[in-house]
Amino acid sequence: MSLPLITDLINYLDQSVTAYHAVITTEKELQSRGFQKLNEQDQWTLQPNNKYYVIRGESALLAWQMGQGDQVGVRLIGAHTDSPGLHLKPNAQYSKEGYIQLGVEVYGGPLLASWTDRDLSLAGRVIINAAGKLKITAFRSDRVLLRVPQLAIHLNREVNDKGLLLNKQKHMPPILALDNGDGEPLDVNLVRRLIAEELGVDQDTIINWQLECYDTQSAQLSGLNNEFLVSGRIDNLTMCHAALTALTQDEFDSPQTSMIALFDNEEIGSATQNGAASAFIRDIIHRVIDTSDTKHALQRGLARSICISADGAHAIHPNYGEYHDPQHAVKLNRGPVIKVNANHRYATSALTSAIFEQLGRDVNVPLQHYSHKTDLPCGSTIGPITESGLGIPVVDAGNAMLSMHSIRETAGVDDHEMMIRVMHRFFTKADINSVQ
Repeated sequence: MSLPLITDLINYLDQSVTAYHAVITTEKELQSRGFQKLNEQDQWTLQPNNKYYVIRGESALLAWQMGQGDQVGVRLIGAHTDSPGLHLKPNAQYSKEGYIQLGVEVYGGPLLASWTDRDLSLAGRVIINAAGKLKITAFRSDRVLLRVPQLAIHLNREVNDKGLLLNKQKHMPPILALDNGDGEPLDVNLVRRLIAEELGVDQDTIINWQLECYDTQSAQLSGLNNEFLVSGRIDNLTMCHAALTALTQDEFDSPQTSMIALFDNEEIGSATQNGAASAFIRDIIHRVIDTSDTKHALQRGLARSICISADGAHAIHPNYGEYHDPQHAVKLNRGPVIKVNANHRYATSALTSAIFEQLGRDVNVPLQHYSHKTDLPCGSTIGPITESGLGIPVVDAGNAMLSMHSIRETAGVDDHEMMIRVMHRFFTKADINSVQ
């Protein structure tokens, strides 16, 4: 991978500590590339080859370059902005055994053990009363504020033999401060005070907040030859960044409308206002495809559309090889991975796989194929949701990674650039899904 590209990816990961921040970071890049922001409440006048984006709920974003008009339809790349983790409860603060702790809910399916003994802080969004109107403000503290300490081995002698068992309610609330000896009255809301100090606002103007814990350690390269990328939120911000880069890295004429959809809430099923199961993507595609004077234009446009559902794939683990199908043991830095599942947990079909494989051949990028071990339950993606919701063909693909859903995941450095090349070809190829 080129140094500028990996540097840009690392910066993207470091800035995008929550789904809200991922959208903010993406928006800045789109604006620097000449994309025009649209409001869903307004009437739109869209021009061929022009570039637009729209945000819904502060944590989901669609961006697109209009086609030239001769090929109705959309080439869509879908990814998601959210990652598993610990989200603060509304009345989070409480005291126990001389400590002030914050109650949390587990969001999605994180590897809980990876969240212990880490340098954590808080980020998210805050609702402020600004002269009688509600104002939504991004919040992030760069201070190390929180920690979920493990029990010492002297008190849990069998932990290395029987494993670390964590109760989500009892064992995951992080420590914020001490409550003894500092004179702090128990009725002081320390989170509210922290928000006010960090944002420079009066505490009385803060109406509400939605905050989560994040790991303060930055993304970085690792390995003897810097062949690995280690970071939080690799699943799925690397695919968000790849899709964004493929859409914006250079000027191109778009045969069809080229679109990226960065949804929120994939980790909890996508059934939200900002998720892939919402009407968001169909609403925007309906407006992008001109239906004013053409009968069944939307249906005809969708019939010519196609989607890449971009999400991480499980690389074979050297210490746990028995959890992988031996014929589908994908590896880091060996190219993008096409994911297939007979029960349609992934949306890939023989046809969409062939289309993606042809894109790889066009740009000289090697590809891999992943199928889950048959005696283990398989996860899913936004692929089947998008396929059924829009009625368009979808291929599920992503880059190989280790420690998926850990607070600190590992990916291959070279895979990212290869995925971007395939995605860019997806947007620019003349006839992508023509079948004889």
